[in-house]
Amino acid sequence: MNDMINYLTTKNRLLVAILAFILPFSFARAEVKEDGKTISQGWYVGIEGGMPFGFSTFSSFGHDKTHLGWAAGIYGGYRFNSIFSAELSAKYGEMNLSAQDCCVERNYWLGSDGVLYKAGVLGMDSWEYANLKSHVCIGQYGARVNINLLGLFPQTADSRWDLAVSPHIYAVTTKADIHTIADDAKVMKGSTNWHLGYGADLLVGYQLTSCLKLGIYSGLTRLTGERMDGMPEHLHKNNFVWESGVRLGINLSKKKNKVAETPSVQQTEVLQQEVLQQEPTSSENVNQKETVDKAETRVAEQDIKESAKVTFPVIYFAFNSIGILQNEETKLNAILKTLKENPNMKVTVTGWCDTKGSVAVNKRISRLRAEAVKTWLVQNGIEASRITAIGNGSDGTQDADKARRVETTDNHQ
Repeated sequence: MNDMINYLTTKNRLLVAILAFILPFSFARAEVKEDGKTISQGWYVGIEGGMPFGFSTFSSFGHDKTHLGWAAGIYGGYRFNSIFSAELSAKYGEMNLSAQDCCVERNYWLGSDGVLYKAGVLGMDSWEYANLKSHVCIGQYGARVNINLLGLFPQTADSRWDLAVSPHIYAVTTKADIHTIADDAKVMKGSTNWHLGYGADLLVGYQLTSCLKLGIYSGLTRLTGERMDGMPEHLHKNNFVWESGVRLGINLSKKKNKVAETPSVQQTEVLQQEVLQQEPTSSENVNQKETVDKAETRVAEQDIKESAKVTFPVIYFAFNSIGILQNEETKLNAILKTLKENPNMKVTVTGWCDTKGSVAVNKRISRLRAEAVKTWLVQNGIEASRITAIGNGSDGTQDADKARRVETTDNHQ
């Protein structure tokens, strides 16, 4: 039992040490993501239920058996970005704790005055530790900060998975009644005590859908003040709760795809309309075709010769994102250079997706990826009329990482 307590205490200290190490790097990474692309923001709520174990003078891992507790609660919070979120929670639970082996071996007794004795007391009700259990009702009300470790790395920032370290601080109420193990008779009634609770959780979550998120958690909460089990302090100075459980969250805000200067779907459609308005109608083309055909022939032939061997790098995208990754901007600059060196060249940028989403969604996302590349080039000096953006939807012939891409081709090749 002491080994278990030492293990849990070491685990708590390790979580605090990890938190102290990761916080500076987390803030630095968060700034990069704010300048970057896909960031999840918004409010969320959820329910959670777990199995708490108490450690005080008595323990959930008692001499007689392991006593399983229960706890249930609600929470709500706000996700600031792919790394940080903060939430408030309220939870209620119950636990049974009994004497540990060492106290039973020493034949300790509890008097009706709440004092520990080493034998029964004449003229006073008293009970052997071995025959008692403490029924503890516990309420926890407080706040936690979640730090998603996977959000620190570009490869996993947009993953459906979360792995979070969550320091927390609670206002905790406990009320312990002492019962006999044999017949569950209440022999001493406890009063409600308030504690300051502090500790940390380790959370693992998975985004099931755009709205639902399922997770599991495990963590420690230390309690200040009176003993939670209502027993006199002796030998054991522990006063903490270890709880593990399941969480189900509901996102109240949709994920925002934040692309550097990339237009939304409506803005993209307006941009396309403006480009179409700038181009001559089909009837005008018929009237002008004969007059300009000869003049354009020589220019087109010259363009074909100049761009016959031009190849463009492929721009890759993160999962569920239309944002241009920072490490892909070198490729965009190469495309930009080629277009500036060939002012008469016209190109088509074609967007693609992997096969994880629906056909309709992937068709839209692939077009938005192409529009993102086009917008970047236009903002850096290329005329919009020289670039055609299309989306081809899903590509099942490539690995997922290679399928999420935009290809650029010369219209004359």
